[in-house]
Amino acid sequence: MDLITLHQNLLEAYSSKNLNNISLTLLNLYKSEQYETLQRIADIIGDFITIEIDKEGKGFSKLMMLYHPDRMDFHLNEINRLAALGDFDGLLGHAHILKLEKIEEIASAIESYEDIDYSPVYEWDPDQEGFHIEDTNLFEPRTDVKNRRRHQELTFYDAVKLREYGHTNTDYPTYYLEDWEEFEMTASEITDLEGIQYCIHAKIFDLSENYISDLAPLEQLTAIEELNLADNRIGFIDSLAFLKNLRVVILNNNRIDDISPLFLLSKLEYAELSGNKIHSSQIQKLRAAGVEVVY
Repeated sequence: MDLITLHQNLLEAYSSKNLNNISLTLLNLYKSEQYETLQRIADIIGDFITIEIDKEGKGFSKLMMLYHPDRMDFHLNEINRLAALGDFDGLLGHAHILKLEKIEEIASAIESYEDIDYSPVYEWDPDQEGFHIEDTNLFEPRTDVKNRRRHQELTFYDAVKLREYGHTNTDYPTYYLEDWEEFEMTASEITDLEGIQYCIHAKIFDLSENYISDLAPLEQLTAIEELNLADNRIGFIDSLAFLKNLRVVILNNNRIDDISPLFLLSKLEYAELSGNKIHSSQIQKLRAAGVEVVY
């Protein structure tokens, strides 16, 4: 497949109709607690992105947000940008959606799928093609499960060592962290970002599904362009104001009630803020600044 064909296929795949279909299928599976099927779907796109959905459904929000209809414009803009640059590999990074053309067939293979309660957790907007989530609790972290699975408290530095060696006893030179451009540290039991300050060249961080509350160690990491902090314990985001190159920030399901630091980020293009208690006036102000906001 050449770049032009891939570009066209992706534009068609990230249509409102297709995203709605995928999202509604995922939502129905989640409501009926078909977590095994959701994991099978996650496995299908495993060559592109790693998502683990446990027996209690934890991890679902990460899968869901890949195909939420509210992200359509963001995906299309990014796809067009990569095509204009001739970045074939970059476009391939979005091609996971092409593997879900038969998502309903996969779902229907589960015998209990026919017993799903189809009472809506979404609300259709008659003026727009699509939906928005009505039951905001759907994406809130299940604290009882989280506490049950919590075995230890880790700094970012220890979590890296655990990923690299399987334990924290071996020293890991901090200057190694300077060479990484991307960190995927989702669900790593991180409670403290100590050590992240050494990641001076990193552009992408996925720190979702941890126990992070203090963002101060991020303040010197001005190279960051994409930051996922969904499903943590964050209340204050003042430290994000220092990240002048930040384009994408995901802060779903935290304890945030003030997003004014985001107003200082001139390069910010996209923000996910659902699952927080933010005044609508701040959401409107961020959108007025040209930021695509999911809330």
